[in-house]
Amino acid sequence: MTLSTDSLELGFVDVDFGLSARRLWEHTELGQINVFTQAISARPELNDATAFIDVIWFEGEAISLAGLTLADLVAGRIPRNSKTPPVTGLPGFLRAGAVEAFVRSVAAHLDRCAMRQAVRNQHHQFLPTARADDVFGVPLIFSTLQRRLRAMGRSKAGAGQWQKTMENFQQKGLRAEEFQRANLMPALMELDADGDQISAVDLASQCDFGDLRLSVIPVVSDAEHQLRFSVFDNRRVKRTMNLPKAQAGQTREVAALNPILGYRIEQVEHRTLWGTDRHWQAVTHDGQVISNAQDQTLFATRDEAASLAASHARQHFPKRVALGQFSSYAWTGGKEYREWLITLPHFPASYLAGHFNIRNVLAHVRCDLREGADGERVLLLQEVQSDWAQDARRQIASGDMNPHDDGCPPFLKEWPALAMKLVLLHAAHEGLDAVAWTRGAHQAFRYKGLGATGLTELYDRTLPREVNRMIKPFGGACEMMGVYVPTNFRINQSEDGYNVYTADNKLLGIAPTLEDARQFVPEGAHELLYEVHGVRLPAAVRKAILEAGFPAWG
Repeated sequence: MTLSTDSLELGFVDVDFGLSARRLWEHTELGQINVFTQAISARPELNDATAFIDVIWFEGEAISLAGLTLADLVAGRIPRNSKTPPVTGLPGFLRAGAVEAFVRSVAAHLDRCAMRQAVRNQHHQFLPTARADDVFGVPLIFSTLQRRLRAMGRSKAGAGQWQKTMENFQQKGLRAEEFQRANLMPALMELDADGDQISAVDLASQCDFGDLRLSVIPVVSDAEHQLRFSVFDNRRVKRTMNLPKAQAGQTREVAALNPILGYRIEQVEHRTLWGTDRHWQAVTHDGQVISNAQDQTLFATRDEAASLAASHARQHFPKRVALGQFSSYAWTGGKEYREWLITLPHFPASYLAGHFNIRNVLAHVRCDLREGADGERVLLLQEVQSDWAQDARRQIASGDMNPHDDGCPPFLKEWPALAMKLVLLHAAHEGLDAVAWTRGAHQAFRYKGLGATGLTELYDRTLPREVNRMIKPFGGACEMMGVYVPTNFRINQSEDGYNVYTADNKLLGIAPTLEDARQFVPEGAHELLYEVHGVRLPAAVRKAILEAGFPAWG
């Protein structure tokens, strides 16, 4: 059994619990943060597969985390607030063929990950790494509730008084959801039972937003062109590389070289009684001849040897690209197109959206960099969307879901504001001059009028209103801005850089950077200034944002 996207969960007949390797897969294959208590070791013997397998509950077609791993279950370590499955005869359960096969597949996957020597093309983070006191998993997103409690210092009160204080906080702007998600009720109920008091600062430390730790990751995929070989003068290669000596009756000539990783393709000639046999082989940078699963090293064609080298590189030096999946639904001419996923990997419920095969995508942002009317560097949001919130609203409207159900996403009403707070922090950290986003009419045109009313509401009303509210304390305000968009030619991003096409899809040239690609733009080409919503971020505003941050709610 091999671990794959079709075999990440294991269920059992007549029981509601099962096992899942989905969070491990998302970490190793999609770049999700590591949610487990240990990292994958480069020494395979140190990796315990059961420590990377989640125990889950099935609720119809939905699944949720039980709050413990298979290793926890085996050792009898039951974390607080976990939902332990009623397993009788645990040793027999673990020896069941399906369970043993699932554990072996996870172990094999961990071994493969341990073999990886490097991952090339690691993309820069959306935000810097969070500190220990960043309770939402990203820097500069904070809890207003915690701050208000800490400001009250050592003031003490009992459960009833604290509940009245929370109600007073809500009357002064604290969102009810923040209090609910802080998980303070168990602590207050214990106080109520004992008649004890607790200080404000101690109550602040009881706030538990662990389930809401955010992770912002790009949509990545395996590179289609793993290795690129260049033809070098063989005499020059021999002078600069330590080639192993050929065997008796054998000659070896380097036909192609990958200058980055040192892989090379060699033509091998053997003199025999019947003449000369010519074959091809793939060789690593240190002179090791690569063999396939059948221990074959010599091949009839150069392409077969190159394919084996690419397979070896995928295993040992994986190359990832962050070109996303939906770049065709974006204006061309931008730079560094990315699809960022705002995820909740620790949230117990599991939601899989139609757009992305990754767990608990709260919202996604498709964006690129481009030039504004005044030459400024603008982060243009091509799309801001939440499939999870959209599905939940539909189910709530139809009566199939209650807003307080476990499967209902957090930030149901506030996800647009949260997404824009993260985007503004990203832009400020990157030193960009402005953030802009398309208008509802642009979105409606892109999707041929589908959902035009909702698109207008989100892009022309909700986002400007929320951004105005959060940027006003820093001296900023939303306005209409201009960004340049090609009209009678296209510049698209690819693994090779930037490709320039005519209006009728004829390739004019490929260049490593957007600036270099502009040399291929045809005569008569022009760009139009599209009017979009936006907010300028002068240096003083960026500095203020990075000093103050934003509340998670409000």
